[in-house]
Amino acid sequence: MEGRLNLRRRDREALREEFFRHAGAAFERMFAEGNQDQLITFIEREGLACALGKEVAAFFLERHAAADRAVRPSEKQPPCCPKCQEAGVRVTKPSEKLPEREVQTDVGKVTLRREQWRCRKCRVVFFSARSKAGVRNRRIQSAADRKRGAVGGQGGIVPGGQ
Repeated sequence: MEGRLNLRRRDREALREEFFRHAGAAFERMFAEGNQDQLITFIEREGLACALGKEVAAFFLERHAAADRAVRPSEKQPPCCPKCQEAGVRVTKPSEKLPEREVQTDVGKVTLRREQWRCRKCRVVFFSARSKAGVRNRRIQSAADRKRGAVGGQGGIVPGGQ
């Protein structure tokens, strides 16, 4: 994912309000009087705080990825097959609801919605990621990282080919 956001000012403000509601609900779960009898030990407090932090992080990941321009790439610059780098052919129709998939991340499972594309040469269906991407050890790697020779946890690699 290229990280180029397609977020208008009013959409950004609506997202901010959604985040504040989400964060407020997390705050209430941590500090509400009804939950305090379950938060006696430090480990119990830490467990809830970490779980809430992961929920907030998942919120950020899902919303940021949803606002990426690569969610619905233009026909002029279709995403390339991660195997052969040939331009893909759109599978998802513009009027269709975007297909979902779950991605396992450091904060847990995150749901992504992106168009599906098909490679004529490899005969595989893939989700839009960017116009140029490479695969190494079943992971998508950006063209810039590939040029630099970044491998493993270096650079912008997304685990599991997501």
